[in-house]
Order: sequence, then C-alpha cells, then structure tokens
Amino acid sequence: MPYTIEDDPRNIPGLIAGLNSNMPVQRRSLIDYIENGGDTFATKSGGTCSFERSGIDFLESVCTEQEKLTLRLPIFITTDPSSETGGWKIEGRTEVAVISRILNRRVHSDDHMSIYYVDIMTLKKQMPGLVFTIFSP
Repeated sequence: MPYTIEDDPRNIPGLIAGLNSNMPVQRRSLIDYIENGGDTFATKSGGTCSFERSGIDFLESVCTEQEKLTLRLPIFITTDPSSETGGWKIEGRTEVAVISRILNRRVHSDDHMSIYYVDIMTLKKQMPGLVFTIFSP
C-alpha cells in the first residue's frame, strides 16, 4: 500500500504541521480570563483544549497590572533553530518578563529568552495547560 502525502515520513513540513495541529488560534489576555472566566481555548484543528484554573491564579499573583493586560495565553515556547544546543525559546516582551521572574533568571534581551527542557517542565507544573510548545523548522 503506497504512502499518501500525509503519511510520507520524508515529508518533514507535513510532519511538523501535524505536530502543531493542536496549536491555539485565539489567545486571550490574562485579564480577560480573570474577569470573564473560562478555561478553554480553540485549536488549529478545530478542537478545544482546557486548562486548570490554578494557572490563571498563579499568573495573576506574579504579573503586574500592565502584564495582565498584555500577556496572551497560552504562552508559546518554540524550538530555537539558531541555538547550538537545540534549545527552546520564548519571544515577546511581556512573556519574557513574566517567565524570567517565574524562573528567577536574568534575561539578556527584552524580547527573547532561551530556556531548556527542565524550565519547560517547571513552567508546566506551575501553569498546567497554559504553556504550549510549538515545533518550527
């Protein structure tokens, strides 16, 4: 039986697109979740993902009022192809400020922060369902 284009293991872009099929498409601000409730977000594949409210409460306790307005959830962590060690990164001024405070780490750039697998696990424990990893070539 021949492979279809979707099943071809040599189709790397298709494979990566499949990995990101549950990527959130509409990200709400932290203040929106605080004021209007809800614990779900829509995904690229048309599904709905839910998360624990404890993550919203945790973020509310560590964010400034301005960060509550500008922080979009879930927080994206993407592969960092520019990294020599194959690490991960967080981009965005608000995201970097909040995550660096949570991880108690200095940042070298206001809008870019390299992180490692152990950091991802720490964030996922503190904010279940609100940290989303994206694979990019």
